[in-house]
Amino acid sequence: MKIILTLLLTLVISISCKQATPQVKTIEDIKSQKVVLNSDNLIKGELKITGMTCAIGCAASIEKKLNKTPGVQSAKVDFENAIAQVVFDPTWIKDQELSTVIQEVGSAYKVTDNKRVDSFSILK
Repeated sequence: MKIILTLLLTLVISISCKQATPQVKTIEDIKSQKVVLNSDNLIKGELKITGMTCAIGCAASIEKKLNKTPGVQSAKVDFENAIAQVVFDPTWIKDQELSTVIQEVGSAYKVTDNKRVDSFSILK
């Protein structure tokens, strides 16, 4: 039995090593690219977020993820008001994609309102 398993394992390894590995660019590679934003294109958006339970973990994690997203100039997440304020370039990232970025941080987070604004709400 050991001999059969050893031969089978050897066969699998030799077959898998001979196959060409496809060159796939992962999403993480794309997200790590440096993006230069045009200040004339920048838009302010406010996103209402449900599912946050704390400022240190939830809000900070969402804010960090948004700020690392290509196309986002700046993001601030306020836990008390459950709002993310984002300055972004819609030629790089669409409004709906901002919601997706937030939901990627954790499945508990949902964006219930995503709107463009002229000026941000006054946060505490």
